[in-house]
Amino acid sequence: MKKIEPKILKGTRDFMPLDMAKRNLVMNKIRRIFEKFGYDQIETPIICPAETILGKYGDEGNRLTYNFDDAGGRRIALPFDLTVPFARYYASNWQNLPKPFKRYQIQRVWRAEKPQKGRLREFYQCDIDTIGTSNLIADTETVKVIIEVLKELNFDFKVKVNSRRLINEILAGFGVPEEKFISVITAIDKLEKIGEEGVLKELSEIQNSKKILQTLKPKETNKKTLESLSKYNLSEIKEFLSNCKALGIEDKYIEFDPCLARGLDYYTGMVFEGVSKNSDFGTLCGGGRYDNLCGMFCDEKFSGVGVAFGFERIILLLEKMGEFKNVRLNSKALITIFENKDDSLRIYSQLTASGINCEVYPEPDTIGKQLKFADKKGIPFVIIRGSDEIENNQVTIKFMESGKQKTIPFNQLSTYLTNYYENQGRDTEERAVDAAKPQDPIVTCWRYS
Repeated sequence: MKKIEPKILKGTRDFMPLDMAKRNLVMNKIRRIFEKFGYDQIETPIICPAETILGKYGDEGNRLTYNFDDAGGRRIALPFDLTVPFARYYASNWQNLPKPFKRYQIQRVWRAEKPQKGRLREFYQCDIDTIGTSNLIADTETVKVIIEVLKELNFDFKVKVNSRRLINEILAGFGVPEEKFISVITAIDKLEKIGEEGVLKELSEIQNSKKILQTLKPKETNKKTLESLSKYNLSEIKEFLSNCKALGIEDKYIEFDPCLARGLDYYTGMVFEGVSKNSDFGTLCGGGRYDNLCGMFCDEKFSGVGVAFGFERIILLLEKMGEFKNVRLNSKALITIFENKDDSLRIYSQLTASGINCEVYPEPDTIGKQLKFADKKGIPFVIIRGSDEIENNQVTIKFMESGKQKTIPFNQLSTYLTNYYENQGRDTEERAVDAAKPQDPIVTCWRYS
């Protein structure tokens, strides 16, 4: 039989166990913060009728959306983001949901773009949305969640904020026709990527394009930026900043940037992005207020606000910062098969019953091979019970990081290892020793090294 090459598509990835341990660590941190602010999890289908996805993101979004005919001749699309699928979900279920409704969603999305650093074709987004209220408290809370997440992940960051209503007013003031607003905003949104000259080139048919960019450029402080735009209606921005102060958000985290546009068609009010000095590959999260998105799916109109965290970029940046050097796989102990198989299986049963993540080596192999197995998996403890330990009702623990071994009374083993979980910040050996508090002296043993 001809062998099939075990390849994957460009822009997709296989994840090794250690990769998944890192990803789950970060995902759980993000999830905890979402839940702390009262967001509840939902999930929506991966394959969608194309009409629910296409036409919601502008020309570029349509071009980058995966869509195809299935075997039944139905036009299918894969989610470009999680906001439009959520709007469809809410339009279908709003009568059975509280209003406003707060949800979080952590799922894969797909974009048919050229893969590059920080941009994949298949990736995870971590979203929150509040729908069913137009009050700026929801916008402010969204930014508060952004700040809590980025602080938890130890980033040096700012959250840039702006108002699409304000941009529209400024464009109208310069005589830009309303039907050109989206194309102009889409060009301005590329400012960080293609620079001022690139944006002006895209706006070559727009009168006063250079003056528009000069007007939108942020000044040295939020106060000075507000002063420079005093002839425009700044009530939305001012109320938002007032809410930030009341919510305990420090000024250092917020930058009012009138150039911030967010190119997607559906934003109508406040928009925001999380950016980090540690990153050289774009924003870490972005979102904003949308007023009419559900109207595509039902007669009722619901205003909503949300943010999407670019999970893959966050992982790349944390790797770059060295934040994963202490991440381990699930097993905290390996029980060796040494001289008495039944005894090893009883230890395995005892430790799992005590809630300790562990595994038993499945072969009666040499101790050297079993230790190599533990080392390759990054298992911190190896449990060894030879005839001497069984006779003396003891057990030997090998600390893989230091290479040292200790023999302790057998009845203290579960407590000894449980302490590994309780004092994660301390040296592995110290954690276990403090927990054991043996009545009999701990005997150092070097027989199995």
